[in-house]
Amino acid sequence: MKNAVRLSTLLLCLLTCLCGTQAQSPEDARITVSHPGFQTLKKDLKNVLDLTTATEQKQWSNIEDFIDTFVAGVDYERPFQVQMLPGINPIGYLITVPLEGGFQTFRDNIEGLGYELTRDSKDVSLYQFNMLLDSEQTQSDTPSEVTEDLGWIRVLSDVNYLIMASTSNKSNLARLKELCLQTKPQEPDVNGQMVLELLNPDPSEAAQKHRREVFANIRNPSMDSVKKRPDETPVRFEMRQLSAKLMMDEAERVSAEAEKLILRMSLDSSKKDAPVLGMTGDLSALQGSGLADAVALFNAQPDLFASVKKLPGSALTVRINHPVDPMRQAGMSAFLDLLQKEIGVKLKDSKTRPVSEKEAIDKVVNQLVQHVKSAIQSGWINLMAESIPDGKGNWVTVVAYSSPTASAITDILPEMAKMHKGSVVDMNIDKVGDVQLHHVKLGEGLLDVFDRHFGTERDVFVGVGADQIWLGSGDGALETLKKTISELGAPEKTTSPLHLEITMLPWAKQVVDFYSRQTPPKDREALNLWRSAERKHARAVEAFEKGGDTITLDAQVKDGHVLTTLTLNSGILRFIGKQMAAFSRENLEAE
Repeated sequence: MKNAVRLSTLLLCLLTCLCGTQAQSPEDARITVSHPGFQTLKKDLKNVLDLTTATEQKQWSNIEDFIDTFVAGVDYERPFQVQMLPGINPIGYLITVPLEGGFQTFRDNIEGLGYELTRDSKDVSLYQFNMLLDSEQTQSDTPSEVTEDLGWIRVLSDVNYLIMASTSNKSNLARLKELCLQTKPQEPDVNGQMVLELLNPDPSEAAQKHRREVFANIRNPSMDSVKKRPDETPVRFEMRQLSAKLMMDEAERVSAEAEKLILRMSLDSSKKDAPVLGMTGDLSALQGSGLADAVALFNAQPDLFASVKKLPGSALTVRINHPVDPMRQAGMSAFLDLLQKEIGVKLKDSKTRPVSEKEAIDKVVNQLVQHVKSAIQSGWINLMAESIPDGKGNWVTVVAYSSPTASAITDILPEMAKMHKGSVVDMNIDKVGDVQLHHVKLGEGLLDVFDRHFGTERDVFVGVGADQIWLGSGDGALETLKKTISELGAPEKTTSPLHLEITMLPWAKQVVDFYSRQTPPKDREALNLWRSAERKHARAVEAFEKGGDTITLDAQVKDGHVLTTLTLNSGILRFIGKQMAAFSRENLEAE
């Protein structure tokens, strides 16, 4: 089958990005992902699709048939588990699935999907499987150990369970066979939730080192997938690579040094017209690890902006009072260096900008980067932001952050007037308490990104206090900024390092408006991607206009545990449902 899809991968996709780990050695992490069953999965997907239009809901039969096709023979009512095997390279999977009415239906189905099964000569419950590839997929003069998909299936007839271990490298078959024979299925009590649990039972430094080394099986393919884009500058490519590396660093530290991580996700459909998707997380670190040191830093400093309430009509509320450990300091500083380098390259390549402007921009950028770096290197980020749509396609935004070098901004601002014609800086226009207010207007054409997304010649008001910087922009921003500063209370000790609320409709409308002002590409492939993005954005606006378009993320740190809560309301789920219907229409609908 030229386009045959690996069964193990499909099972993962049906769980919406599942990944789990079962150790192959005492030092390996144990991560198990459990799901209450395919009946629950289908019910949840149906409830999400029911939020869409009557026409879109007609795609349910295609979606349901798609699911049924790949899990025929599975008991829909019982939980199943998926595990990832990071100690195997390439990474393997271990899947434990309850059967309905024996093995034959399941076997007939996967053989129909292009798998060949061979019963083991010594154990009648054990089968080796491999994907049958078309000749076009196997044309190669060089023998290879890597194939499409192969592994072992063990059938436990007495309990109606199947254990499947898969890989893409023949050299792993012996290990997977042993794993299949050793694994005993346990039906989890998940209480209607999808549960991911990571455990590191061996806390030793040697085990942590082993887990970091094994993580290369995840890191290397992920980093290799970051390719340079045709229209991308070398420095921008470096920035994307660094961003990917920093994410991998965070994931590696958790996988190696977490004592326990539990994520729970479930769809609350008690209100049929307004279901809510909720996810909770609980992370604790191994004592003496770098992750434990990082967690211990939380709650050490009061929040300067804890008293600031959410502004009326705000579509973005951000509160951060977060330590920056040495690993993150290094990564964030490196990213700032690349950002400064990219601006320097653009200045050097500019043929129209005068030398005086280039020198002024270079000086201001260098000063601002050093200013931001000083906050990062202080080991703490304390920030608040509010952004309110004005109903005219623009925003009233207030941002504030703490800084040990706040006074440096007073020296930087006058230099901004020299960066571009039309730029204006007015110092000391007002004062609120000990916060001195200044006015900045950047000329059109200084920064193309600023012009595209925020409009040209916008007034920005900058407040400078002893240890904090305030920024305000948009219609009436000065009065909003002054009022917010005047109502600021004393710093408060909190247990929340992060709180985020986003109302998506205004942002989706801004994206649609941005696209409407751009010229579509002429290349056919690029144009198809452009049109696809336009359709997705239109679906987003339609979904969010009916309400429930909020995403809320909150974190708390208590007694050494990092606790997180993520909530997606019905408008977000409606958009997901619309995307499901579009996928079904484009890929599953019979011609």
